[in-house]
Amino acid sequence: MLNEIGEYEQYTLSPEELLACKNRRLKHCNIKNSFSGLERVMTTITRHFIFDTPVGSNENELREILKAWCGFNHEAKTILPEHFDGWLKNYIKRVLAFETACACFEYERFPDDLKTVIEKFLAGRDFDIKESLAILENLEFTNDDVPRKIKDNTGKFKNLLEALDELPDKDKNFSKNLFGSLDAKGDTPFRAITYDRIIANALLAGKLRCYCLACDEELFETRIILKKGKKLSAKDKDVVLKMTAEYLLQRRNSNQEFIVTNNANMMNWLAGEKPDCSKRENYAFAKTKEKLFEIIKIEGINATKVKLHPEWARHFRLIEDGIDEKWGRIFFSDNGSSEPLQENVHP
Repeated sequence: MLNEIGEYEQYTLSPEELLACKNRRLKHCNIKNSFSGLERVMTTITRHFIFDTPVGSNENELREILKAWCGFNHEAKTILPEHFDGWLKNYIKRVLAFETACACFEYERFPDDLKTVIEKFLAGRDFDIKESLAILENLEFTNDDVPRKIKDNTGKFKNLLEALDELPDKDKNFSKNLFGSLDAKGDTPFRAITYDRIIANALLAGKLRCYCLACDEELFETRIILKKGKKLSAKDKDVVLKMTAEYLLQRRNSNQEFIVTNNANMMNWLAGEKPDCSKRENYAFAKTKEKLFEIIKIEGINATKVKLHPEWARHFRLIEDGIDEKWGRIFFSDNGSSEPLQENVHP
């Protein structure tokens, strides 16, 4: 996200404050898809501790901080930020599941079994996750008049309870491989989330910063690029700007033409939908028909190599917020909030 400092600050809010947030970064889809996006979250947290606190030189304490954030047993000697201990478990239960359960009560008609489960959950008394999951597994909506929202929210609630049920089992793997699983040779899969990878990525990314995306001219008005041969909508323009920002952010410390990305990297950058890397192929230059993004699928893992066309990339640059640069059109926003990039043109 462009505002990395704001991103870290939101991750450390209390559940009560998070419930009041208009645009939270971690949503139901992050938890549903095998905790997707958590590697970025923990990398952001680690960057704060490495570069803004005395803990940065102690790798063992960094691991303990991340274990505490996930709700695993920890022995960190440093003073953790408020609400860090068990943050992930509390977030799933006290924010996402609580919000989803409350949404079911917006409707008068829903099955008695579902009502019992939700009432127990909201009351916080004698709540057995496995028993509730068994009830939800056997729940069938036989009445076609049941609103679709109830069915959707019931599915979300079940997924979140499953995540809570699975989380303690992750504790067994927190030492080296965290959420990943070792193969027969004892090695960690390439894309598994590991503490070593998180710390290495944090060191590479450097200090948390707040960026703006700068463009040297109004490219969209000239219709340089089209989507499937048609004029770009306002939403398309926002998607292209954010994908351009993601590419530049990933190349800050690299001379490689391609970046490695996946859907989790764009999670919550696009409002109201799950990001799909394949959509990059829809954008092309109007005159030459050349693709804006060159894509290479990496076989066997959920990742894609992406290269931004140099003719498009040359029009953009990242600048740090607060730096007085009169460089054309400046787009700024915390992309993690799913809000469209806002424009501020220097006089």
